[in-house]
Amino acid sequence: MRPYLASAVTKKFDQSLHDENDGPAKDAVMAYIKRAWQLDAKEGGKYDVDIDVYERGALIAHVEVEKRSHWVKDFPFSTVNIPIRKRKFFLLDLPTLLFSVKADLTQALYTKGDIILDSQVINNPNKYLRDEQFFSVPIRYWKLVNL
Repeated sequence: MRPYLASAVTKKFDQSLHDENDGPAKDAVMAYIKRAWQLDAKEGGKYDVDIDVYERGALIAHVEVEKRSHWVKDFPFSTVNIPIRKRKFFLLDLPTLLFSVKADLTQALYTKGDIILDSQVINNPNKYLRDEQFFSVPIRYWKLVNL
């Protein structure tokens, strides 16, 4: 695992952004998991990972979901940047996948939490913070799916 700054500054939680993006993206991913993988997907707790995945009633994995408003045609970048604040979701007792969902909810990229944790950590100035840390995961480690 690559080093990161434990005291890194992260974006503060924004309830309006959460309300606008969280529910629809999670619903699209849960529907995909049920349809494509024939598994049960249930929303996680308020402060927990977004989705819990079950097979025959047994919890087998977790899924974290992010909606990407800048992704409107083909994915426009050679890497997918994941906020360092999501690290805790990739250290759980069961495997965690991250789904990065297209703005119109028609497609998603997904990868394993272990791949994210092993990726380079970068500082990436953005509209919320001048200096925020992200895992920078090359696009070759992601699978594109239609939701």
